[in-house]
Amino acid sequence: MKRLRENRNGFTMVELLVVVAIIGILSSMGVVSLHGAVVNNRVRDAAINVTAYLERVASETNRLSQKVCVSMDQTLHTIYAYKGECGKESKEVRISEYTLEGALKFEIPPQECCDVSGKEGWMNGVQYEPRFGLSAMPIDGCVQITYEGSEKKACALKKKEKNNAIPRVSYDGGKSWMDL
Repeated sequence: MKRLRENRNGFTMVELLVVVAIIGILSSMGVVSLHGAVVNNRVRDAAINVTAYLERVASETNRLSQKVCVSMDQTLHTIYAYKGECGKESKEVRISEYTLEGALKFEIPPQECCDVSGKEGWMNGVQYEPRFGLSAMPIDGCVQITYEGSEKKACALKKKEKNNAIPRVSYDGGKSWMDL
C-alpha cells in the first residue's frame, strides 16, 4: 500500500475536469465584466473626443475670422465643419470632420443631456461665429451620442454660463449624467 502512494504521479481525470470547469466559470464572468468596461471606456472617450473636436472647430472659427457651420451627415456617424453659414454649406469649403467608430452613433434629438428644454441639439446645423477672447461656440446646446444596444450615452454640453463645452456620460440610459 505504501509503494502505491509513492509511485502515484500526476492528477486524475476527475481532478482535471473540476479545475477546467472552475476556470471556465471564472473566465466567463470575467468576459462579461470586461465587455462592460470596454463599452464604458468607449462612451467616455467619445464624450471627450467629440467635445475636443467641437472646441477645435471653435478655435478654428476664431482663427479664420469667418462663420463656420457644424452639421451631421445622414448616416449619423460623422459631423462636419464647413466655412460659411448653415444651410449654405458646400463640400468644397469643408474644414474638418469627425467620425464615430463601431456601435457609437449620434442621437437625434438629444433629449436628456441638454438640460435646456426645447433644444434639439446641434446636429441639424449649428452656427459658430468668431468672437474676440471668447469661444466661437454657440451660447448653449449639445451633441449626444449613444452606444447601440446599451443604455450608455455620452454628450458634449455647452451651457450659457460656461465658455467651453463639457463632456458628460450616462451609464443608466440618461437618467443621471456625470461631468468628466
